[in-house]
Amino acid sequence: MWWIIGIAIIGFIIYSVNKDHKEHVQTHVSSFGGMQGKYSILIDYLKSGGLQVQKVSKDSVILSSNSMNWALDYVGNNLEVRMKGYMPLLGNINKKWIFQNGYPQEKMVEEIENYLTWQMNQFQKAMENNPYEHLNNK
Repeated sequence: MWWIIGIAIIGFIIYSVNKDHKEHVQTHVSSFGGMQGKYSILIDYLKSGGLQVQKVSKDSVILSSNSMNWALDYVGNNLEVRMKGYMPLLGNINKKWIFQNGYPQEKMVEEIENYLTWQMNQFQKAMENNPYEHLNNK
């Protein structure tokens, strides 16, 4: 008997959280044209780098190329941007940014570019110190 009540309470909590999330997405994303409308500057920037939109939902966009996957997810009151992939010479890359709702997209692009520039600078320094280190990297 108690387990039925427990399952009902858990079900109600899940329903309430899901309902709140849907209302929040409707207010903060859908009313601005969805993910592609609200985050068009960021998405256009990523597309200019050779990525293509693979999937769009009410709270996420997935872009990919041959070697990289980018996921933009609206979670809570934040935009989570995840980059995952493989870059020759650099190897596997996995990075996540979290931006508050309303954070300027130009600043998002700037932070992403700064990270990618930093990665390339780290690689150049490593190559200057030991230029043969990455030749047999598997």
